Amino acid sequence: MRTEVIDWLGILATKEEITDNNLGRSNCIVNKWDTLQFYIKVISRMPGQASNTQYVICFSNRLDNEAIIDNQAYDEDVRVNDYVKQLKNYFFRFNYEVNQAGFFVAKNIDVISLSEAYYPGKGYTTIPMIVSKHPVYHNDTVYDNYEQLEQTLKEGMYVSKLNKYNTTDLENIPYILFHDTETLEYRIVGNFTGFEYDPMKGIHYEFSELKSFLFEEDWYDDVVSFEGNHSLLYVGDYVHKKIMTKLDESEPIAVNEMEDTSVEENEKAIWEDVQDSEWEFIEHFEAVAKKDGLFYTKRDLINFHTAVKSSSLVILSGLSGTGKSQLVQCYAKALGLGDEGFHMIPVRPNWNDDSDLIGFVDSMHMVYRPSDTGFINTLMEACQERNKNKLYLICFDEMNLARVEHYFSQFLSILEMPEKSRILRLYSSEYGSRLYNSDKYKQTVEIGNNIRFIGTVNIDESTFHFSDKVFDRANVIKLDIVPYTDWKTGEVSTKASYFKEWTYEEYQKWVRLPKDNILLDQEREFIWRVHELLNSCGKNLGVGPRILKQIAKYLVNLPSSDNKENISRREGFDIQFVQRIMTKIRGQREQLYTIFEDEAENSLLKLFDEYSDVSDFVESKKVVDIKKQEIKDYGYTL
Repeated sequence: MRTEVIDWLGILATKEEITDNNLGRSNCIVNKWDTLQFYIKVISRMPGQASNTQYVICFSNRLDNEAIIDNQAYDEDVRVNDYVKQLKNYFFRFNYEVNQAGFFVAKNIDVISLSEAYYPGKGYTTIPMIVSKHPVYHNDTVYDNYEQLEQTLKEGMYVSKLNKYNTTDLENIPYILFHDTETLEYRIVGNFTGFEYDPMKGIHYEFSELKSFLFEEDWYDDVVSFEGNHSLLYVGDYVHKKIMTKLDESEPIAVNEMEDTSVEENEKAIWEDVQDSEWEFIEHFEAVAKKDGLFYTKRDLINFHTAVKSSSLVILSGLSGTGKSQLVQCYAKALGLGDEGFHMIPVRPNWNDDSDLIGFVDSMHMVYRPSDTGFINTLMEACQERNKNKLYLICFDEMNLARVEHYFSQFLSILEMPEKSRILRLYSSEYGSRLYNSDKYKQTVEIGNNIRFIGTVNIDESTFHFSDKVFDRANVIKLDIVPYTDWKTGEVSTKASYFKEWTYEEYQKWVRLPKDNILLDQEREFIWRVHELLNSCGKNLGVGPRILKQIAKYLVNLPSSDNKENISRREGFDIQFVQRIMTKIRGQREQLYTIFEDEAENSLLKLFDEYSDVSDFVESKKVVDIKKQEIKDYGYTL
């Protein structure tokens, strides 16, 4: 459950609740930093979710409210009792994080006076809400009235994005609320049977019969709403049950007669427009490179673009001087990213741990000192709400001059997590309220999907080789050199409309997710056979499920075009086999030699021939020949 992005409702826990659950000696104390520390009891839940009482720690210095005062001049007992007396009068809206000690700690706290309808033991259900004339996000759909929302639902279009809500629980929500800011009325609309959630487009609801009715008069006393909150409402469990009953008994206002085929045709038409724009961007990308006097094969440009949009980390490899860094710069230029959106970080040979990249706590002066690379400032800028629709590109130049597993250690785990769980921890929670600049440099930084990470590497005696931990998470691309006889200069043209800054939302339209994250049957069977072959050579060799999913994501994101220069699925599978699997095949002659031999009972070449219906494996066979020669010449292959 993504607790860090969900808004919860709570009240002050009682002293008995805290002691009975062995959480502390009281519900409010003065801690060693002379800060009041108290417990909030969660009283809200998502629809369909079983009641799960949770107690969350809160600190008085995180509670920015003029109505609740910590009278530090009082004696400790009086100070605590006075503060508890104030806290008992409020609801708390908050989200929370888990600190290193395993405790839940509240953040982003807001308060509102306790309603008369509240009584001890009462629970609330969290319901998505749309407020007229107020977008949830700056670029979200705005509805002036309920009729516009109803029409959107009838047309089968995406309704709205969600904020501060657990989207995994959408299937348990048969209705949403519409709040009219002019009439101040709440209206129920729903009877939903399913949903599709897209973080960029919002929610697409499914229904056979649409129903709607106004809030009844006596229900208004049993809801909790916070000022400025336009995405959810806390509804008393009793009223929630009443709504569910009335939803079941009400007459439908519309029957969904839309044919599935028409929906599919509409989505197909939209996707075809997106594909056309993506191919035009690739042409623009190539033109930008040529205009800068750089020459890459169209295949490398398509491969690079597809890898960047479908991978958490892309690594460019190749001979020194093949234009790895320039390719990243050209991509940033083609996307219209300026100095704010594109950040090149030269890796230094003396980096030993992530403090060299991220920064560290100066305990003598009690400040957080970020690295002079500017990396943290870029991450902080990218996660600001105002920048959520901006695209960011961060390139680690010559990233294997130091050991990636050391200075990039946190990222190797973080980048594989879901978007809202990609949290970078800068320092321990014990420093949270003690650092002078903790307001600027928070304890954690969220790494959004609007940031793309790329690395360039040289393979020579001055660099370190990658471990499987890196290879498992990266798409490693080796650039081809365009024959010098094909270098042609001259006037390069591209659409004027493409010289712009592409937003994250526009870029994300090109990204597709494979259904169930799986490959075709023959493709999976081939990779399993390869896994068994490698595993027979050594228990540390093989193809993990993560790689299977990554290959599937790459293939489904290949641009679709009839252009003969495009990469087909067969070619894409070959490319991914080289970039995702062949990079991991390393070792000595005694361990690996047989799998490269033509005459061996089990070999990669025989598998290539057996599964020729999957791919021609042109690039894979070239790499097999190279590794085979390395084993013959040196006794090992890297």
